[in-house]
Amino acid sequence: MTSEGPTVAHVTPWYLPHIGGLERHVEAIASGLPAFYPLILTPRMPGTLPSETSGRIRIQRFGPVKFPPETVRRPFAAPRDWTARFARLENLCGALRSNRFNVLHVHRPPIIELAYLAAKHGANVPLQRLSRRLNRLPHAGVAQVFTDHGLFILPSSTSPLNLGWFMEWVLEEYDHVICVDPSGYARAAAIRDSDPARFSMVEIHHIPQPIDTSAFHPVPMPDAKDLVVGYSGRWERDGMFLLEGLVNSPPPGIRFIISGGATPRDLERYVPSLRGAAVDLRPNLLDSESLARFYRDIDVLVDFYRGDGCGRSVLEAMASARAVVRIRSRDTHPIVDRETGILTDPNPTSIRSALAELAANRRQVEELGRRARETVEPEYGIAHVLKRIEAIYRSCIGEP
Repeated sequence: MTSEGPTVAHVTPWYLPHIGGLERHVEAIASGLPAFYPLILTPRMPGTLPSETSGRIRIQRFGPVKFPPETVRRPFAAPRDWTARFARLENLCGALRSNRFNVLHVHRPPIIELAYLAAKHGANVPLQRLSRRLNRLPHAGVAQVFTDHGLFILPSSTSPLNLGWFMEWVLEEYDHVICVDPSGYARAAAIRDSDPARFSMVEIHHIPQPIDTSAFHPVPMPDAKDLVVGYSGRWERDGMFLLEGLVNSPPPGIRFIISGGATPRDLERYVPSLRGAAVDLRPNLLDSESLARFYRDIDVLVDFYRGDGCGRSVLEAMASARAVVRIRSRDTHPIVDRETGILTDPNPTSIRSALAELAANRRQVEELGRRARETVEPEYGIAHVLKRIEAIYRSCIGEP
């Protein structure tokens, strides 16, 4: 505990400058709980300092520097990548041992790639044991919190990997597991209930992502003749071919604003095919004001993720009272088809049909956006969500 108050050490795979929703999630928690002092431990990225302090928030970046994928794959890139991962893991463990903290909050296992590798090789018991051991972080006996941003929704329609054994380890290792999606919570609870004695020490919570509904708030729709369709996902996702198809053969009366996270490799791959008179490219928006302006400038957000759960960009668009067109899956909460958004099949015909329908009915666009905002505000509002996370932190340090 610092002289000011208890410290929470956050372990995250990326931190600003980066566009990822997970990092915006961490930033919201770190800046929104004034009773706790955050220490963010994150890999060092190009152009960043090894450490910095901003108000109460301390950021400690460990190396080797984590570079985005290059446009051309280097010889022996895979061995070099694994060497860098293990070096970063060792440096992370050293940083945890050299800092004092009262709660360890892990937002992504530090070397989960090893678990993916083990899953790709089937029931490889030695590799499974190694991945569990290396993902166990030094925590000096303090309580550990794990936030699940997608592990417990696997296997999904986009990933056939069987990581049930790793999920079980998470429930054994951590004192609290926070699932941001209903389907993840259901899966974690089902595993716990299958062997109550084995998993008796863990508490599982469904706490959605905190969305700043004052920063992302309703404003009038753009004053434009065309329907403005936005995209804000990662460009590395497998749904980019759908976006390319829409841009190159758009439904009548539609133009695009394309944001999202793009590496240099992504930019080289996609910018030539996404350029056009009806396209405004805004990749890698970092600050909240630029993101909020992006949502203000669109009528509809399209999201091509085919797995369960909704990402942060979808929730921010809904908080901004913008309609969302999303791919169907088992869990699309809080999008309910024809009530708070529109669900489509993962093919160009279905998506084009949904957008053409909205382009012809602006009143429907406004109604979907209004109901989306009404759904997101009470459940995902930042004050409500952070109050629940703070209660977990307080139970970790023995405060009621």
